[in-house]
Amino acid sequence: MKALDIKTHLEEKYAYISGGMDKKGYPLITFPYSAPIERLNADEIKKIITYLASIASSVNVDPKFSFIIDMRGRTWEVGKSIFKALQESFPYKIEHIYIVKPENFWEKHKISIGMSKYTQLEHTIESVESLTRDIDRNQLTNDLNGTFQYNHQNWLEFRLKLEAFVLYSKETLQRYESNYNELNLSDQSSNVRTAQDAIESHMTIFKDKLSRITIDTLINEGKSLLNMLRTSMASTNPEQQQQQDSNGSKANQHTFVFDYFDEARKITIVMDNLRSAKDRCYLLWHQKKVRLEQNLQLRLFEQDCDKLCNWIGESRLIILRRYTDIGNSCLEAMQHLAEHEQFTKTCLGNEAVIRRTQNVGERLVSSGHYGTNAIKTQMNRLNEEWKSLTILLENRTKILTASLQFHQKADEYLIQVPAWKHLCSLTDDIIAIQNIDQLECLLQQHYRLSDNISKIYADICSDGKAIIDSVAPPQTSDDQLDFRSSARHILEIVQEILSNHRLLDFKWNQRRTYLQQRKSLLTFEYDVQEIFDWLERHGDVFLQKNVSIGRSLHRAKALLKTHSNFESVLENTKTNAEKLIAAADELYREQHEQKQMSSSSSPTIMDDILDLELTQAKSKIYELAHNLDKRMQEFDEKVQKRRH
Repeated sequence: MKALDIKTHLEEKYAYISGGMDKKGYPLITFPYSAPIERLNADEIKKIITYLASIASSVNVDPKFSFIIDMRGRTWEVGKSIFKALQESFPYKIEHIYIVKPENFWEKHKISIGMSKYTQLEHTIESVESLTRDIDRNQLTNDLNGTFQYNHQNWLEFRLKLEAFVLYSKETLQRYESNYNELNLSDQSSNVRTAQDAIESHMTIFKDKLSRITIDTLINEGKSLLNMLRTSMASTNPEQQQQQDSNGSKANQHTFVFDYFDEARKITIVMDNLRSAKDRCYLLWHQKKVRLEQNLQLRLFEQDCDKLCNWIGESRLIILRRYTDIGNSCLEAMQHLAEHEQFTKTCLGNEAVIRRTQNVGERLVSSGHYGTNAIKTQMNRLNEEWKSLTILLENRTKILTASLQFHQKADEYLIQVPAWKHLCSLTDDIIAIQNIDQLECLLQQHYRLSDNISKIYADICSDGKAIIDSVAPPQTSDDQLDFRSSARHILEIVQEILSNHRLLDFKWNQRRTYLQQRKSLLTFEYDVQEIFDWLERHGDVFLQKNVSIGRSLHRAKALLKTHSNFESVLENTKTNAEKLIAAADELYREQHEQKQMSSSSSPTIMDDILDLELTQAKSKIYELAHNLDKRMQEFDEKVQKRRH
């Protein structure tokens, strides 16, 4: 029940609770003689006393009340309604009822007899003067000859303001509580749009709800009520004011000297609750704002990561569509490599975007973001996707680079095959060579040609193997890539080069064989001619000059010694001649074996030339050997004849 509900009855001052107490410390509720109580029915009286008692009941757990019923100028019939209401309808305990006896004798008698019916009500009938036996004079209002200052109009004004303050405060607290519960509702979003909507909705809560709840007016009202409790709500009585000021000075400057029912504490609690509710809501609103902003940051970061991962996936598909195409020629390989390098440059140009996104994730994590685990997951995912793309780009670059190098060297090899074939053929110029030094120089050139061809061939084989090893499905992809066509193309080129290389090797060996045969034959001829020349320049000359046998023993011994020395020198020449004669068969055998090794299964013009050369060489070797043997025998006979 509120004062506003019974405002009319309270204004008439049918009863009041001043704040005074009896000597036992129980609050006093007074029915003054001046109020026309006969106008009220029992229910209205019940409402008044119940309301007045409720004011003090909030202070005590088990409240008791004492009543002063001023019967002066009243009849028993009028007072009876009050006693009946107290006995039948008062919700609290009644300690004592002080009845101020009326001035009329018969009315006093009626009260004495009538009160015998209300056995539950402990009462005494007293004069105004005798009230001070049980109630101190300073606890009685001036209408009862007391000094307790009480202004009913001020009290009613205070009660109306207080209850309005409490009512509006409760409504405000309920609004704060409702907003607090609404703010506590989870509205985490799973995408950017809903996250933005959640922030806008959250800002709307502040704009349309929180910002429209104001407690300033209520706080000011509470302060006004406290101020009313600090100052007298009645006309100042010097004696009571001095006592109240004395009591107040014993506490502190905030003591509420007219607060008889602990209203100041209640008002302060309400004000504190208002401030706390506001701070609590504003704090939660700010915390949720931060969380919603972090949620938007997370969704934006996830969106950026998704876009980048999708772009990486699309780039991977573009690479994989042509991953097995390594080019069927040097030109195609060069074009593919140029296109891939441009594509790689474009892809790597986005590395800065990847790094910026990673840096954003790192900043979010370092800021203590609530979604740290989700952010790290996205960062790891983006890092792995980017790493797989860069590996794929590098592998593709290696494959195309190897393909280009392979085709370049293969083309270089095949382009030079005709020239190499010519260099390995038996040309007229080398057939006519009769100089050993020239043949030796040609052999050295021929070996250098072999080294050059072999190096290029080895490089091609190495590049071919490298590209075969490279054209394999990338480990970072689950796609099944078919490189059989590319591998088959590489193998076809290798087979073509191998075929040409075998032919070149065969022709090179033929030319080498011919040059070695020519060199061996010329060397043999030169050595035989050396012996012939020695016999002619030294042997025959010696025999022609030394025809005498000596006319004296001394001269004969000298000639014999000279002849013996000549025979020693001749013996060495004979040994060399015998070696050459013995080497003739070996030389022919070697040339025949070389000819067989360098011969093809299908005879060619070069084979015919080699056969002819071999036949001629055989005849010449045997002819030289025969002539040498014959010449040495003839010379040896001359020498032996000279000795004898």
